[in-house]
Amino acid sequence: MPEPVDDPYAGYNRVPRPMRPGSAERRLRILFLYSRPPLPMTRGDELTVSHLLEFLHARGHAVDLVTLCDPKAPPLRPEHRAWLESRCRSVAFVPHGRLEGLVGALGGALKGLPAQIGYLRSQKQEKRVQGLLEAESYDLAYAYYIRSAEALRPAMANGRAKATFLALQLSQTLNTARLAASARTLAERLFYRFESRRMGAYEAKVWQGVSRVVLIGKKDVAAIADACGRHGQPPIGNVVMGPHGVDTEQFKPGDPALVERKSVVMSGVMRYAPNVEAALWFAREVWPRVRAVHPDARFTVVGRDPVPALLALDGKDGIHVTGTVDDPAAWIGRAEVAVAPIRAAAGLQNKLLEAMAMARPVVATPVANEGIGAEPGRDLLVVDRAEDMAAAVVRLFGDAAERERLGANARAFIERHWTWEGPFLHLERAFVEAVEEGEARGARAA
Repeated sequence: MPEPVDDPYAGYNRVPRPMRPGSAERRLRILFLYSRPPLPMTRGDELTVSHLLEFLHARGHAVDLVTLCDPKAPPLRPEHRAWLESRCRSVAFVPHGRLEGLVGALGGALKGLPAQIGYLRSQKQEKRVQGLLEAESYDLAYAYYIRSAEALRPAMANGRAKATFLALQLSQTLNTARLAASARTLAERLFYRFESRRMGAYEAKVWQGVSRVVLIGKKDVAAIADACGRHGQPPIGNVVMGPHGVDTEQFKPGDPALVERKSVVMSGVMRYAPNVEAALWFAREVWPRVRAVHPDARFTVVGRDPVPALLALDGKDGIHVTGTVDDPAAWIGRAEVAVAPIRAAAGLQNKLLEAMAMARPVVATPVANEGIGAEPGRDLLVVDRAEDMAAAVVRLFGDAAERERLGANARAFIERHWTWEGPFLHLERAFVEAVEEGEARGARAA
């Protein structure tokens, strides 16, 4: 079993590794809006927000963070609070509990809002944003994820921010539609169908009035454009492509001597519906085919908060469900093959980036790879059907040269395209461009 790592930049409670991209030519005043504390980094969005805050600090920008927090959640660790306060000019935690969320979701439903928008809409956060805007003029107001879109409206309304960015990242219309198609129960299918319809109407309009919308992949853009057409709205035209990255120091090739024969790993937050669906599908549809050829093969599901359906698999047919681990990299590095059997998500899959960064040979679905764009056959294997995924895993078990080739190409691909600094520098250029456009509009109006 992997041992805990005594390193502030590794493990469950890590903080982002310091970045050194150099100082920005123009330093911006940024109002940053989010729906939960970004530490600890237990989800993909928290990972991205934390690293973006590190990047903005390293570039010399002044950031005021206004984020929701659950008053009943465990308090933020002192070192995490200290890190946030060192990276931001100010940090405001706005309490938003479950009861407030449920009342908001109900009220939002009556207004036609998607459930997750109503649940996370906070008048307290909007008032805090309004107060900051009245006290200072910002270059940029930046809202991360669609769940923070309503908090951005004060900045759009009063003109106190020269530019506004809404980082949708992925199309929730597409995401919820895929969840509806793969849901295990009738209740889940009905809910996600309902949410997808509401999201289509919301995404068709929410991008209008902001300077830029940030999205990860072309399919996300196409899904929102399709929603615009269905709801009689103009086609979305203010998109900035804003993918994120991976810590190539934490997730790096390990000691080949530690790799365990005939072992397969999947990682991710195991209460997140697309990960749950993927792990269950692999365990039920793919894994028996692998075990039929290799009865001693082992499949490890690594990630926090596994749902009961996954816990029920632990100890059966060579399957181990770890639950929360201190350092996922230690588990990924021991696997002979990594899998990303995602079928019901949109956007970019961090779990795939991490496995590839560790030079693991990966077998993934087209959905898992669509936001990353690795070349099938060169950087990883991409398959869609259960029998093909099983065959790919079995083939890799028996071909050490192919495992080494795919792993080396995967690491090289990540180093070329998916470090944190590269995408963030691209995003920063879009910030400055939008701010300058806002200044030009202000000068013309004057």
